[in-house]
Amino acid sequence: MDYKSVENIVNEVLEEENAFLVHLELNEGNSILLNADSFDGMDFQRLKMVNRKIEALLDREVEDFSIVVSSPGLDKPLKVHKQYLLNVDRSLRVTLHDREILIGKLTVVDDDKITLVTKQSKKVKSETHIVAFQDILEAKVEIEF
Repeated sequence: MDYKSVENIVNEVLEEENAFLVHLELNEGNSILLNADSFDGMDFQRLKMVNRKIEALLDREVEDFSIVVSSPGLDKPLKVHKQYLLNVDRSLRVTLHDREILIGKLTVVDDDKITLVTKQSKKVKSETHIVAFQDILEAKVEIEF
């Protein structure tokens, strides 16, 4: 089983389901692990449907495989551009390549950069940071209670 053919099948199914690929792994023994997301959300039923459609397009008669389809957890870093779009108006913790950490509200997502607005406090004014994707080491949604 080769990665590219699996990726093509996964993308075809996700496109039908108005979802997108976040992460795909093809491990030893043809163990397929994938994370998918959608602007409409990925509930259990939708994940199950994606799983079944992918299984139907892969041929167990040719090669046996296992597949796990899930949505990315809130604790996982953002990996693809569409995840940033999904999280506009949410708070992000962004670690830059120089290890600087910015925490702020994601207000704008462009093709090559994002805009974060840090919170204002008694001692610090809010600031707007424009950050190029190439400068981001890791970005996670900051869970607020």
